[in-house]
Formats: sequence, C-alpha cells, structure tokens
Amino acid sequence: MIGVSGVPKIPAYHGIFLSEEFILDLIHSLFIWFFCLLYTLVLSIFSTPCSLLGFQNAAHIVATIWGKGLVFFTGAKIEVENAELLHRDGPILVVSNHQSMYDIAVFYAFLNIQFRWMAKSSLFKLPIIGRAMKGSGYIPVDREDPKNARASLFSAAERVRGGASLIIFPEGTRNPDKTRMLPFKKGGFVLAKMAGVPIQPITILGAGDITPIQKENKIQRFYPGTVKVYIHNLIQPEEIEKLEVEELSAKVREIISSKLEKA
Repeated sequence: MIGVSGVPKIPAYHGIFLSEEFILDLIHSLFIWFFCLLYTLVLSIFSTPCSLLGFQNAAHIVATIWGKGLVFFTGAKIEVENAELLHRDGPILVVSNHQSMYDIAVFYAFLNIQFRWMAKSSLFKLPIIGRAMKGSGYIPVDREDPKNARASLFSAAERVRGGASLIIFPEGTRNPDKTRMLPFKKGGFVLAKMAGVPIQPITILGAGDITPIQKENKIQRFYPGTVKVYIHNLIQPEEIEKLEVEELSAKVREIISSKLEKA
C-alpha cells in the first residue's frame, strides 16, 4: 500500500498504517536507546562508588564521559563559537536556554570545566542518572515548595562561592520554540547576586531537532543533526551587583535570545 506522499505504508494493529520512515526512525532510536542504556549501566560501576564516597569531581568526570559517549552514539555534531570566551579561572554561573533533554549531554560534551547543575527536582528521580547527579553535588529545586526553593538558592550560592561552577536553565523547562524563550524565573538571578561570581550566558541551537518533544510517542526518537553553541561575553560581578534582579534577568535574556532571533 502506498501513502499520499508515495512512501510505502506498513499495516499496524487496529487498522492503523505506519509509514516505512516511521518504522525506520523507531528502529534507529531503539538501537540508540539500547547502546546508551548499556553504556550508562557500565559507567555507573565507576560513578556509584564515587558518589557514595563523596568524590564529586571524580563523579563529574565520569558524567562527562557519559555525555560525550551519548553524543557519539547519536551521531550528533557540536559546533562551539567563541570558545575562547569561556571563563576557566574560577567559578561561574552558566545561564542557558533549554531546548530539549539533549542539552544535558551537550554541556557534558563541550564544557570542559567542573560544574554542577541546578535543575528541577523531578530530574533527580530518574534511575541511575538521578543518583549520579546527586552524588556529583548537583542541586535539586522544588518549585512547588517556596521554602525548599529558597533553601536551594542558599545551598547553590554556597557551592558556587566554594569553587564549583553552576548551570541553570532560567526558563525552568524545555522549550520547543526555536526562535523565542519562555519567561525567565527570577530564582537564578537572585542566586547570581548572592554568589558574587561572573555570569556566562550561552545559547544552544539545534538540540531540539535531535530529541524533539514528542508527547505522542511513548519512545523518544533521536535524529541526526548539528548543535551550535554560542558562548557570550561574561557579565562581571561588579555589573551584576549594580543591577536589580529584573534588570539582570532582562539583560541575560537579551544576550541569549540575540542568537535565537538571528537563527
């Protein structure tokens, strides 16, 4: 049977017809899931002892290997623009847009510094990955409980002042829109003023094409593609201190969105 576009269709259950392209995408993604899960299980042999013993830097190194491996298995390419602008002489607060779950692997693959995550608490419930994040010193944020959220900010600021760079996604969730960002949550910028370290704005483009949000599919698909990472100039602590939280948020948003608008 031939579909409207001329692509052969394969009969499925309940009279539904699936295109050959659909079947091939599914098989391709299942292979990637198989190898990535196997790879994750193998690396957990090393990351789990590091986590249990409190060797956060070592656990992060294993997580970096995991991220680079995931990029390899998916066949994606990462192009970094202005890599020389990345601050390596002390802790920074990295602020980025958030296109898909693949952003996490991208940061592990290209950001060759010790860093921690500040992310929604649900991510820490993921099997294996969640345990690795906790063991590496990453910071969960419970947005449903304001008291816990404030405690997370104080904990994060202390971590950053102690020398660990931190990554936040101020949109708070994945955003499938490639040209504009969701409204920023102010918590990250309150944290920036508390921590007293530079902000490094970063724009990610293309991650949403590799693992697009597909609520209709029970199995997340992976597609080939290129992720472009734009590293922007630092915002120094002196400037951060002078700006109100809303002004700081607007400034960072304008910097990150400048590349989205051009794309």
